[in-house]
Amino acid sequence: MNRSEFLKHSLTMGLGLPFLSSLLSACNDQSLFGTDFQPSFKGKVLIIGAGAAGITAGYILQKHNVDFQILEANTDFGGRVKRLDGFADFPIDLGGEWIHTDPAILSDLIADPSVQANVDIINYRPKTISIWRNNKLRRMNFASHFYREYKFKRSTWYGFFEQFMVPSIADKMEFEKVVTDIDYRGEQVRVTTEAGETYLADSVLVTVPIKMLQNEMINFEPAWPQEKRDALNTIDMPAGLKVFLSFSERFYPDILMESLTSGTEKTFYDAAFGKDTNDAVLGLFTVGEPAKRYTDLGSDELIIAAVLRELDTIFDGKASRFLQEAVVQNWSAEPYIQGSYSHYGSNFNSTMQILLEPLGNKVYFAGEALNEGGDTSTVHGAAESAYRVLEKMLAG
Repeated sequence: MNRSEFLKHSLTMGLGLPFLSSLLSACNDQSLFGTDFQPSFKGKVLIIGAGAAGITAGYILQKHNVDFQILEANTDFGGRVKRLDGFADFPIDLGGEWIHTDPAILSDLIADPSVQANVDIINYRPKTISIWRNNKLRRMNFASHFYREYKFKRSTWYGFFEQFMVPSIADKMEFEKVVTDIDYRGEQVRVTTEAGETYLADSVLVTVPIKMLQNEMINFEPAWPQEKRDALNTIDMPAGLKVFLSFSERFYPDILMESLTSGTEKTFYDAAFGKDTNDAVLGLFTVGEPAKRYTDLGSDELIIAAVLRELDTIFDGKASRFLQEAVVQNWSAEPYIQGSYSHYGSNFNSTMQILLEPLGNKVYFAGEALNEGGDTSTVHGAAESAYRVLEKMLAG
């Protein structure tokens, strides 16, 4: 059970098993394409966005000797994968943090038996869980053990891409290239940036967050079919926020939850859990309405003050007393992201198929919201989507 399911089902239940450390060893020898995949595509691919899907797409194309280029609006790669160094004696994941599946997915994504992909992994099973409800802090029964996920021990999702994929494609990435127009009427696709630069390609892979498409940050010519537009607007990408607070003493459990309504998510958690550190770092992860209450405050300083007030109420003023430093990652305020991640309604399969249909057989789409395998809203799902979409594109 992953974190979202855990929050929905565990307010009256408990969990707990001792954490284990495991080591992800060498890759297997099978690509997510399968062993016999041979691209027949001839031409150039332009990738819009250097998040998990865009980086993985470039990595795949490089391995198969397909000409490509990546245009990224921000100053760095990663998208909603972002690392903070220097805040603690271990790197902090400001964006995607958990590995919501078997860690062997990392080897599958690398898909190169010559690479010794040794990544130290935490088997994430928190020991102490509390819930704040009706102005009372209550410990939960830890007997059951239905919650199991994984995290990086000494690295991050950003570090994974930085180490295993980016080196082979770094010279193909261009930053601060804000794409405003994609014209697929001609034999080639014409892509124009905010600065008026023009790029031509035989196929384009759009990997920007779904919010960018909903807000029409990119103009398509011809325009999207109405059916595709309607499907796009059924997906919710709510507000998203992470806050990290460094304390001189630890006074909190491994996980602290609030009693929230269905469809919302807010969790305080020990960000140093299993990290082999003496640093006391508390993380806050929240999406949906609870996140919006913070992001609407308008500044990082006001968000930190609000979080401290909550924690002081729960822990008798210890948060303010022991606070050393705090940092906010307001994903809703990021101009080229504007939220957390995708939430589908009841028509997942039909919506997915409509959105994955390429425009003019030349413009394709991938990302965390567009993994027809079902692992949406995850980093590995975004990367997997690049494999799935490129298999169709490269088949010619």
